[in-house]
Amino acid sequence: MSLTEYLLRRNERPITWCFVRAWIPRPAERYSWLRLLCVILGTTGFASLVSVALCTPFPSQLSWVVPTFAELGALVGLCWGLLSRVCWNQRAARLAGGATSADAEGASWPKRGFLNGILPSIFYAILVGFVTPVLLFHGIENARGAWAWHQTRTRLKAAGECIDLACVIPPPARDEENFFATPFWTNFLYQRVTTPDGRNVSVRWNNPNHEEVSKNFSLPQGPVEATRIKRDAPSDGRTDLAGWALAFRSSNSNAPKSKTDTSAQFPVPPVPGDPAADILLALSKFDPILSEFSAAAARPRNRYPVLYDDGFSTLLPHLAVTKSAVLISRLRALAKLSQGNTAGATADALLGFRISDSLTEDSLLITELVRYACDAITTRTVWEGMVGHRWNEAQLLQFQTLFSKREYGTGIVRALEAERAYGIFETEKIIHEGVERWGQLTGPPESGDTESGRILRPGSIMPVGWWRANQVALVEGYQRIIATARSSMMAENRPKALEEGRQREKEVEQFLGEAVHTLSPKTVLLKLLLPAISRAVVKTHRAQTVTRMATIACALERYRLAHGTYPASLEDLVPGFLATIPTDWMSGDPFHYRKTDDGWFRLWSIGPDGKDDGGAYLTVDKNGRARGEDLDWPWPVPIKSLEPRLF
Repeated sequence: MSLTEYLLRRNERPITWCFVRAWIPRPAERYSWLRLLCVILGTTGFASLVSVALCTPFPSQLSWVVPTFAELGALVGLCWGLLSRVCWNQRAARLAGGATSADAEGASWPKRGFLNGILPSIFYAILVGFVTPVLLFHGIENARGAWAWHQTRTRLKAAGECIDLACVIPPPARDEENFFATPFWTNFLYQRVTTPDGRNVSVRWNNPNHEEVSKNFSLPQGPVEATRIKRDAPSDGRTDLAGWALAFRSSNSNAPKSKTDTSAQFPVPPVPGDPAADILLALSKFDPILSEFSAAAARPRNRYPVLYDDGFSTLLPHLAVTKSAVLISRLRALAKLSQGNTAGATADALLGFRISDSLTEDSLLITELVRYACDAITTRTVWEGMVGHRWNEAQLLQFQTLFSKREYGTGIVRALEAERAYGIFETEKIIHEGVERWGQLTGPPESGDTESGRILRPGSIMPVGWWRANQVALVEGYQRIIATARSSMMAENRPKALEEGRQREKEVEQFLGEAVHTLSPKTVLLKLLLPAISRAVVKTHRAQTVTRMATIACALERYRLAHGTYPASLEDLVPGFLATIPTDWMSGDPFHYRKTDDGWFRLWSIGPDGKDDGGAYLTVDKNGRARGEDLDWPWPVPIKSLEPRLF
């Protein structure tokens, strides 16, 4: 049976025309364009009704299914009707010119068996009713997606946006200028090794024992100091040095017997003594590495050799080590403060800030967030020295100057631009090369994993144009978040900047809400990536607010050293201790401040909710558990309480 015979047979059957015999064309009658249009409309309507019935339980989540099915139905009707029209009109033309017996009106078709009748019919039905429409669907969607991406890319480039990965890779640095060009960091360098067939990728480390090196450069589990969890007893927020000394001794008791893993082994005195001295002895294990960092601190560049071309599978082993270094510096500084060695404590605190600054050249969002965490750790060191009245005038002025120059707005915008470039880069990899596994989009593979997994070609699952649609949606989401960051991070005219930022934030929330609520394959990357970064701007606001309050707090402590008490208002700090008073980053107005009767002061920002909540940080239940979002951002006070603190 030929395709022509199959189509003619099917078009002569009443079932094809819904048993309406008047709709069945006669053999000598031409198959008009109107009839073709009716066939297309009929298949489109039928497909739409089926999709509506399927989507009824989830009408909003599956709203994309109806137009997709309608398009497929229209293509099925087009393929069927167009081929039918050609075959029917060819027979009609033959009949008009003198029909053969096979073409004669009323002639019966020969009987066909399974092999020459039913089997070919199934094949032709699949070919005309499924394969060809699906191929057309892919072609149309691919062209549509390519055009949409071309338009988006052209518009962004015309606006001066650089969306290529090369734009966010920092320039190379000479070793003599690079903080990371020291022997310790070479333990964490690696290369990607790919097999000739491209299906297996392994990670080759400079030091196969790099994980042990990282674990060995870390503190043991210390006393409970978390600020957002339930605590058994009230705390004033200061570090429990006695608890840390006990933690080092307990860690030694539980240390594994391993030649390479010495992470739980620390030098401790035979008999417990002064906690600060015991801590410094335990931390002496890290002195060579911290000395290496101190020697490299004067270098102006901070270029860790990140393999940016790995996309979302890029490994960042230096981040955990960097945070460990800041934590170690903090504990060593506090132990020295306890012994009265303020000069040594100052050096350790400044080293902590310098280690945090080593992350400034890296343009990844996770790196920027780790930088915020590292700065908060060292800020707490300075805070503990202030509440213990340990720092002198020169040291406080040094910290105050450092805090006043700290700025995060540029970094977060650059990081978001880098995330946008990474999203585009990774989507291009999916489109052109296939993706080794979907885990690359949620995190890097395990370092020891050499199996790349099954190559997933996107074209075999859904049209490449849908991945282009993902690119467009992803870039649109990034652009909204970047615009929010650019607006709200402007230092000038903070009220206007914040208002613009809040308006854009509402647009972002609406955009993400609509995208996340649907189950469309055209927004799968948007749902996977953007919700995780949409809160990054708030974290930047918090970091910038803390550093401004830290500047004021240093000036307040200097005032106390000079006058024996804190000032009645912040205006008293000008001009002797501050040239100008930093304003609240979250309002553009002055920070809220009052001197308290217990010898301390209260200083707070109105926080992300945009209103004064009297200095309350979080809503807290009777057990000290935080509930809901941040209210105000108050500078901590050393008063015993179960309530959480800002840092």
